[in-house]
Amino acid sequence: MAEAGAAVLALSKTSIGQSQTERTVQHLAALETQARAKIAATDAKPEASVSNRLHAARLYRDGTHARHAEILKGYRIAQERLAAQPDPRRTLTDRLLGRQPVSTGMEALERDVAAARADLIAAEKAAAGADGHLARVERTEKAERSQHMAQMETQRRAAMEMLAEVVMAQRMVRAFPALAYTGPSFTAWSAGKIERKRRRGLRDPWARNIWGLPLDFG
Repeated sequence: MAEAGAAVLALSKTSIGQSQTERTVQHLAALETQARAKIAATDAKPEASVSNRLHAARLYRDGTHARHAEILKGYRIAQERLAAQPDPRRTLTDRLLGRQPVSTGMEALERDVAAARADLIAAEKAAAGADGHLARVERTEKAERSQHMAQMETQRRAAMEMLAEVVMAQRMVRAFPALAYTGPSFTAWSAGKIERKRRRGLRDPWARNIWGLPLDFG
């Protein structure tokens, strides 16, 4: 007998041993908890962080700009050295033959300036490419953030609608306790149908459904 009593007690604690009203109330409470958890998850804003892709693009941009500044400095130094080089003197033979004076030092400085100019042009192209790459990465990141925020807003709106339907079901059960005997699924479905009509603009306080329940529980 004791074992049979224990079995009955254990059975009463399960969903099988619960009344239809208890099952409906618990089901609605679980749906409410789920909806509020989804809303809280969408309201929680993640900390602003820089992605590895954006971080790498910024490092590359900074590196190319630093390299450009270094090469530009070297180019200006080469120009200053060339400008400071004195003009070679023409000898008597150069004057008689109409030849220009030859200066090995001047030619070397001119080659240095030409090489520095070529390096500067390459550095400018690299810096411009890095700027363009960073701009593209920033646009991509912005588009992805906007898309993510739109998805989160859609999820939040769906969770808010779900919560409104659950609250409507709870109001209906409190107003008409007998409705709970129809079961959790039917109760939730009925409340959802009524709440969706409310969202579409139904505000007739005297409107009734086929079971005689008011459509507006506002």
